[in-house]
Amino acid sequence: MDCRTPSAMSKRDRRTDTNDTVQNFLLIWLDTKIDESNNNYLNSIKQLRQTVNAIEIFRDTDKCIDYISELQNEKSFLIICGDLCQSIVPLIHNKVQLYSIYVFPGEQEKYEEWTKNWSKIKGIFSEITQICDSVQQCARQCDEDSIVISAASSLNQIEPSFVYTQLFKEIILEINFDDNKTIKDLVEYACNKYTGNDQQLKIIDEFAREYHGNLDRHNKPI
Repeated sequence: MDCRTPSAMSKRDRRTDTNDTVQNFLLIWLDTKIDESNNNYLNSIKQLRQTVNAIEIFRDTDKCIDYISELQNEKSFLIICGDLCQSIVPLIHNKVQLYSIYVFPGEQEKYEEWTKNWSKIKGIFSEITQICDSVQQCARQCDEDSIVISAASSLNQIEPSFVYTQLFKEIILEINFDDNKTIKDLVEYACNKYTGNDQQLKIIDEFAREYHGNLDRHNKPI
């Protein structure tokens, strides 16, 4: 039997689009003692939905682990009760789909030292509002990390020699050359730099011969 409750099932196509609601993230709550009729639970769900609209509730630990393992394109946050954290966290901590873990409710003194061994655990919480604040912060950090990784990946796909050549050309074009002596010094430096590289030396020699005092008119690749 699937232990997810219909009232808390995620509605990905109905996520709210507000500044305070985290997008593209899923919140999973695992607690074998969840009571759907309890007012505290209902209030907690209401507060959580103001932060992450897609929420999955589990009482069955195996089903929860399987669900996390099968996630494809979504990052997830996990709320887990203190009674389960020591047995479940070691099984799921390294899953890439899981971004952060929140122990709730939990005894601070009982679990604080243990949680230091697990970097994805953001703390032991006694209030849902604290988790909401932490989720928003972690979601922003995750988005920023993704942007940096994406940019770095795109840059790595560019041929390094092309990047260096373009940077070198931009630097040269910004230099204020006063006379031919500067060009002579530049050519001498470049020849020393590319000693043994016949292809580059040929380009440098051609540059030196064709230069007439106006670098802006020179469009040969360096």
